[in-house]
Amino acid sequence: MKRAFRVIVAVGLLLLGFAAPAAAGGDSAAPSGASDISVMAGPCGSSYRHIGHYPISNGSQVLAYMDVYWSSTAKRNCLVTNHASPTYGVSLYTQATIRPSGYSWPSCPSSTGCDGGRYSYYAGPVYTPAGVDMSNRCLDITGVIDWAQRTLTRIHCG
Repeated sequence: MKRAFRVIVAVGLLLLGFAAPAAAGGDSAAPSGASDISVMAGPCGSSYRHIGHYPISNGSQVLAYMDVYWSSTAKRNCLVTNHASPTYGVSLYTQATIRPSGYSWPSCPSSTGCDGGRYSYYAGPVYTPAGVDMSNRCLDITGVIDWAQRTLTRIHCG
């Protein structure tokens, strides 16, 4: 029953235009032609599946969501910070940062693990470091949307 509810909510969000982003760099236009397959695959790639959805709020309303993905093939995690209704389409500082627990936070905005800038829809996708098998590790994430920030540590542990 929970799965059916999630599917209905996901379809509803897609119909309302709250689809997951397709490319890095926040506000890239959707590709056309054969590249549309990557859009359907999700923001991180075809081997990644969605495993977490965490709100970022200012106390009274949700401004964005941090969406976490996992690839059992690549043994890596991915993060995208998506704008929510009140900020969707509004150019605001938006950041997505990810790291294996115990590692230093990556430098932002231009590293594998951090993307930040003035975006209207999302920041990311960003990935845990290549060569670090995340199968038995915990994950730390941070999402920022202009005036609000949320950090979660030691989540999705192997």
